[in-house]
Amino acid sequence: MTGTAAARIDNAALFAVLASLADNKQAIGRRYAYWANGAPALEAAVAAAAMTQDEIGHARTLYPLLEDFAQAAADPRQVAPETRTLRYHLTFLDREFASWSDFVATNFLLDGALTTFFEAAQHSAYEPLRQRARKIVQEEQVHRTHAEGWVRRLAKAGGAVRQALVSSLQRLWEETLCWFGPDDDPVMSQLYREGFIDAPPAELRSRYLQRVMPLLESLAIEMPARFDPESKRWLPGEALPWERWEAESRRLRPAGQEAAGEDQP
Repeated sequence: MTGTAAARIDNAALFAVLASLADNKQAIGRRYAYWANGAPALEAAVAAAAMTQDEIGHARTLYPLLEDFAQAAADPRQVAPETRTLRYHLTFLDREFASWSDFVATNFLLDGALTTFFEAAQHSAYEPLRQRARKIVQEEQVHRTHAEGWVRRLAKAGGAVRQALVSSLQRLWEETLCWFGPDDDPVMSQLYREGFIDAPPAELRSRYLQRVMPLLESLAIEMPARFDPESKRWLPGEALPWERWEAESRRLRPAGQEAAGEDQP
């Protein structure tokens, strides 16, 4: 622990987002690990091994920050990955990847969304986040090159290979867009107001779409997003499923699953 309980930071919003970032990075790394041996080509396996180490490393730099928050006192076991039982990562990561296209989609979409957040935190008022964000953004440049290269490769292969990629992208799409929270999300909005990130939720989502949509459009991969010529911003092309949004864990409930506390028929 880096400080006494009396000196701890009392900021539930920042604590929650740091926990989500760490859990997603940890889960991504674990899902990547299998493909260090199961990738479709030797160079892909080598890259998967390196990216596994990067993602786990990112998580390991984020988890210790949780110790500095007053919110950690409620259950000290939840601040270390070895003892943490809460899992605030996307539902998509609950299961092993079914195919290499799931790996590629996760790298391109989900890791890209997390990087969009870290880009917005490079001048954060919270110095530990600022320092980590700058390092993570730098390391993620290689991941982005890998992701975009494989999206092109699988899309241009055509047939079942292309369809598998599109299916993986579609299954991850909504939940990734939702991770930033609703436009009025109190958590991300508070981080913006307090100077921890440089944009509110809607702007983060638009930046993210600007990151991924040009490539998808160039490959004729249709996803529910649209470019607004007046604002010159990318926007979701259809309503997101906020009725399945779990604000605490920043993930979507699987379709058809009742929310906690709802009466069963």
